[in-house]
Amino acid sequence: MPRPSRKQAILEALADELEQHPGDRVTTAALARAVGVSEAALYRHFPSKARMFEGLIGFAEETVFA
Repeated sequence: MPRPSRKQAILEALADELEQHPGDRVTTAALARAVGVSEAALYRHFPSKARMFEGLIGFAEETVFA
């Protein structure tokens, strides 16, 4: 199976963080650590934290409703 793209890996890690720590604040530092990249690398794929969450919603729609 091919390795997921970095963008997909970020979204999957974001989903995991939300699932493992419901109601807690998700930090970019924790997210970057989970993906194994720098915080700056997160922002190369998503211009803001809000866009990361928007991307997660789109990713969920594509995977759940596909």
